[in-house]
Amino acid sequence: MQLIESIRAKADAACGATVSCADITLLATRAAVVASGGPWFPVPEGNLDSLAPAAQSKVFDLPGPDVASVATLVGRFATRGLGQVADLVALSGAHTIGRSQCDSFSDRTQRSDDTFSKKLAANCTKRPTTLQNLDVVTPDLFDNGYYQALTFNQGVFTSDMALIKNKTTAAIVKQFALSKDAFFTQFAKSMTKLANAPKTDGNKGEIRRVSCFRTNPKGIKEEEDQGFAASA
Repeated sequence: MQLIESIRAKADAACGATVSCADITLLATRAAVVASGGPWFPVPEGNLDSLAPAAQSKVFDLPGPDVASVATLVGRFATRGLGQVADLVALSGAHTIGRSQCDSFSDRTQRSDDTFSKKLAANCTKRPTTLQNLDVVTPDLFDNGYYQALTFNQGVFTSDMALIKNKTTAAIVKQFALSKDAFFTQFAKSMTKLANAPKTDGNKGEIRRVSCFRTNPKGIKEEEDQGFAASA
């Protein structure tokens, strides 16, 4: 988030209230995917920053890495406008980049119910502060290595392993493991759907001028409102 704030500060200094933190987040996410070798996808612009934090019920509605049920995962994704099973499998492929602390997959290491989870447990016991690659095939490239690892039961999270244990999602995992193009095509579609997911209160908000970490002070908001009225 600090990177997004740094970009906001430079954009605001150069152009004033032109681009929101929400837009910067979308554009930076796409840029990071492309820079890592992944596909380009369209994202909407003109999003405003919210005036209040998301409700806790919405935040905790997101699935955690310890979810073992594909039905639960699909249901949680559906609340964000991602109701197709292919959306779940494709967006899980973002784990082709990234690392995680041992605490995030402790449920898997505690079970140690396969060879890979036993290896994870041993690594975490020996080096508890280590960061585990989520893609053990090509950890620094955005490609289909994550799916190739899943076909060998080498998923770090319980939610990763759920995809290869379920008959419906396993078929898609195997398709993506064989074809990077198939993965990239669906990932781009699903990311575009996610970026365009309906907002609870519509596109209401502001362009944050002081920090992405907090809403604008009252004086700045009044100045913005007057500017918008003058340009209407």
